[in-house]
Amino acid sequence: MFNTIQIICASEKYRAILRGIFRSLGADAVFSNDLNDALSIFEKARPAAVFIVDGEEPPAEIQLRELRRAAPFIPIIPLLKRRDATRAVELMKAGALDCAQSPWTEEELRPLYRKALNQSGTVIELDSPALRRRRLSLSLALAAFFAFTGFAGGLYYGFKKYTVRAPQPHSFYLPYSHPTGIIIKKDSVLISDWYSQGLYEHGVKTFGIRRVTSLPEITPVAMAASQDALWLAGADGIIEKRLLDARFTVAARTAAISPPPDSVCFDGLYFWTANSRTGEIVKRMPGDALPELKSYKYPGKKLSALTCDTRFLWAADAGLRGLVKLSLDDPERIISRTALEVYTSKTLKITAMAAGDGIIWFAGEDGGKGLAFSKDEPKQN
Repeated sequence: MFNTIQIICASEKYRAILRGIFRSLGADAVFSNDLNDALSIFEKARPAAVFIVDGEEPPAEIQLRELRRAAPFIPIIPLLKRRDATRAVELMKAGALDCAQSPWTEEELRPLYRKALNQSGTVIELDSPALRRRRLSLSLALAAFFAFTGFAGGLYYGFKKYTVRAPQPHSFYLPYSHPTGIIIKKDSVLISDWYSQGLYEHGVKTFGIRRVTSLPEITPVAMAASQDALWLAGADGIIEKRLLDARFTVAARTAAISPPPDSVCFDGLYFWTANSRTGEIVKRMPGDALPELKSYKYPGKKLSALTCDTRFLWAADAGLRGLVKLSLDDPERIISRTALEVYTSKTLKITAMAAGDGIIWFAGEDGGKGLAFSKDEPKQN
């Protein structure tokens, strides 16, 4: 319905207030507890506008970004819990249509509600001779288009069939700028971001965001996964073992590791940590405390990020401008190195890696934007 709006609000108290106000305004209000809930029912609700209660989790800036990613033109109006012009300006710069100041009243929200509906409205043109002539012209144009498409499709099929082309890596810009960890699941990709202190789950094909988990108690600088747990390394050197439930509940914490690792991985038997500043790689037992077994010195030039699978350690090396393969038995021995074309960008900084099923995934920063991309595992030894 054209008057359907979606309200993201976790507080029952605020829900009751807003429900009464929007009922008086004639709006059909659909409430969601959080951003994940809102995104899951977004297509079904098809709201004309979205109202966000500011000050809840995740922050309104993240909600604005993810909602605009799902529906770039939908009007979004944050509801401020206290009057703050500076905050309102910040949110409008982040993409909000406008902001509702406190206290929320029917008089305060009526013009914003109408503004949102007018913004999302569509002009309907009734049938007319001129419109019928345009329809005929459009039909002829479509017929010509399909004829051309059929010819071009045949030509393209022949080109694809008989032309050998080098495979290109899948690359996606991220709606956040500071990724620190990446995990590849069956049909999704999980990425941590230190600045927003969040975990973002993306669909593996289009990289659309499926779920966002806020991590207000930790600044994640690295991430790994075992069969039954998620491991998050914090900026303070403490590594948390978390359950694979909906909220990634903390199950155990290590003592602070010095120097703090900024890469972690699990090879199926041992846990590995690395520090890009010192070039130290440490092999650990995979218990809750992650006790150290042996320390190694990275043999390349400039370690940017490290990961592993059940066969090898893999490193992104900014000095060698490539991907380095290391032995699990002797990480101080380079097995091979392969150039990475993405290093042609002088602003690229790879900060996280993951390996599996013959594909190496990377995440990092490039020109102030977050970036994720993949590359087939090099075959040479």
